[in-house]
Amino acid sequence: MTKRQFLELVKKYDEGKCSPQEEAQLIAYCEKVQVKQRLKINSTLGESEKNKIRVNLLKRIDKSIDQIDSKNRSGWLKWGYAAALFLVLATAVFLIRQYSQPTLSDFSNQITLKMGTEDLLVLNNSDEKQLIEVNGELIASVEDGVLVYENNSLPIETHQLNVPYGKTFQVKLSEGSQVHLNAGTSFSYQTSYLPSPNRLVSVNGEAFLEVSKNADQPFVVQANGFKVRVLGTAFNINTYQENEVDEVVLIEGEVGLYTETSFSRDKSTILKPGFKATFNKDSLLFSTEPTVTAPYTAWTNGELIIRNMAFSGLLKILERRFNIEIENTNAELNGELISANFGQNPSLEQVMNDLAVLYEISFEINENQITIQ
Repeated sequence: MTKRQFLELVKKYDEGKCSPQEEAQLIAYCEKVQVKQRLKINSTLGESEKNKIRVNLLKRIDKSIDQIDSKNRSGWLKWGYAAALFLVLATAVFLIRQYSQPTLSDFSNQITLKMGTEDLLVLNNSDEKQLIEVNGELIASVEDGVLVYENNSLPIETHQLNVPYGKTFQVKLSEGSQVHLNAGTSFSYQTSYLPSPNRLVSVNGEAFLEVSKNADQPFVVQANGFKVRVLGTAFNINTYQENEVDEVVLIEGEVGLYTETSFSRDKSTILKPGFKATFNKDSLLFSTEPTVTAPYTAWTNGELIIRNMAFSGLLKILERRFNIEIENTNAELNGELISANFGQNPSLEQVMNDLAVLYEISFEINENQITIQ
């Protein structure tokens, strides 16, 4: 694009006369010279606010070029032109980033979707519908805490969902599988699995997966040090980094767990419904045992059910569930085993009061910190 064409497009944009194609061309040109058009990542800005920012940006560029155009083209002025344009573009980048995305500290308590290598989108967790577009094309929507991809023929791109402490979220993948994500979980996947030989996803944290059946395209979950291979089933996987051991609990269907690069049924641990597999991170070995599955999936309905768990493990669950920090000065409790049903959507105060009665302890809540005595 020549400078004259650029200025003409700027003028048309400012007057609201740009066609969609011309607007895309203008934004693409700005991106080419390192003016990243990242306004789409902020779901809180209205379209009018975004347009004002864009127009102000283009006016600044327009004004700087006009000022330089009025001077002669001696060698040092050419260098001045380049320097001035660089400063304008640098300022533009700063302004856009200031207006268009939260600070890093804001992200810590937000559900975020990383799209590809650059774009970061903050997702709402309410009943207000949120549309997600890439290059003007609708690829997904968010409503009632569920991210739904429109179809399985989208351009292939890796997306990553990050769910902070204190929140849960769901995603329906383009191929039909439904995934519930617990607090403090990161989940990576592809926008489309055509024509991939398998459906590969990655979980760091806890997830309950209801996998759509497709015998020709196995569903593979990459965890910390092992993989889970399924065709169509429902299971819970717990792979938080702080875990001493990771767990897979099968509700229905069949899964194979393995540590090799590729799946081999003979070398894998096959899990049947009603069984739990435990993965030892040190020995890299699996062990299995029958179990009652309900406590492992209760979190998807907001329930808090604990079965034969160490007290220290319960405290970690409470930290993730309520986004708090707990200091336990009564260290002898850490090894105590606890089984309890705190009901559906219990409050933090309710849980702590129940624990106080059960263990004859006292506690103090100070904002987002709890001290147990």
